[in-house]
Amino acid sequence: MTFRRFSDTGAGAIGAAIRHARRHLCARLADCADSACTPDDCFVQTFPSIVTAVEAGFRHEELVMETVDYALLHEHRAENAVILAALHRAMPLVEDGDVALGRQLVEALYDLLSLHRLSTDLVLATAPRAPRARLRSHVPRLLQHPGPRERLH
Repeated sequence: MTFRRFSDTGAGAIGAAIRHARRHLCARLADCADSACTPDDCFVQTFPSIVTAVEAGFRHEELVMETVDYALLHEHRAENAVILAALHRAMPLVEDGDVALGRQLVEALYDLLSLHRLSTDLVLATAPRAPRARLRSHVPRLLQHPGPRERLH
């Protein structure tokens, strides 16, 4: 499998997009955790959509990390799986009215994702870069290099 590599500018744009999505998700989590913004009866209805939003956010990040050939992607996916498993195990309890547990999970997730946002730049900074010639052109490698006569000059 080959991965599309991004130039430094592209990596910066990707990092900005991931950070923006994380900020949006964290804002949603903060509103959900706040009982003034989301009363208990609304929280029970909102919790499944929060879990869905977290799943989508994680899938997006993993896809980006795969695209930039992030070396620790397997570990990152394992961490995400643990978080999602906890959310899924808690969902029936929250739907049955354990709002306190749900709010604790959302607050903990907010804290975790807030810290995790800081690692996005590290992911992109440590991702391997494609050789410059490959970034500039989609011409087959054989055609990118000068012929034997041109090398002598």
